[in-house]
Amino acid sequence: MIHTLITWLETVVLPLGAPGVFVASIVEEIIAIIPSSVVQMGAGFLFLQGQPFGIEALMVLVTHVLLPASLGVMVGSLPIYYAAYYGGKPIIDRWGRFVSVRWEEVEKAQQKFSETSREELFIFICRALPIMPSVVITTFSGVVRVPVGTYLLYTFLGTLVRASILGILGWQLGALYHTYAPQIDHLEKVGLVLILIGAGLYYYFVQKNKRTQI
Repeated sequence: MIHTLITWLETVVLPLGAPGVFVASIVEEIIAIIPSSVVQMGAGFLFLQGQPFGIEALMVLVTHVLLPASLGVMVGSLPIYYAAYYGGKPIIDRWGRFVSVRWEEVEKAQQKFSETSREELFIFICRALPIMPSVVITTFSGVVRVPVGTYLLYTFLGTLVRASILGILGWQLGALYHTYAPQIDHLEKVGLVLILIGAGLYYYFVQKNKRTQI
């Protein structure tokens, strides 16, 4: 099923040009199990294959890869963002006690984020890294209720960097991008596992410190 969808994106949607990249980016953002590198690397290969480095190639990169991909990721991530934004509190209120998380702690984290530029930096850096799972960034931003304007702006800017890296890789690797895209997806999965382990250890030590203080 997923391989069929990826093939459809690569052979039917992406060849439509910038609108195709925009639609494909929305689809891969909503359906999290589609490797996020496929669209951007595929677009770089499709629209820039055989072109020498120069102004014309850079213009194609910007208009056919960077801008439509960044806008597509913005739009495609909104359903997940709003689901986390409005659903995070009820879920944490009901189930958070099992992992020692209270909504008051989330509000404190939100306040700390809003008092500094951490939320902007966090979103930008995470979006810019090709190996960072997109669903983690979107869900976290929604749960701590990063303002939607801030979220969209830094999602767009970070994705511009990410799409630049992956688009150029697809351009330079040519048809070999099919070999390397799954490897980047594997690194994303490793990153997700490490994040979950880190979160588990964090809450374990938070709970342990609470018990020692009693």
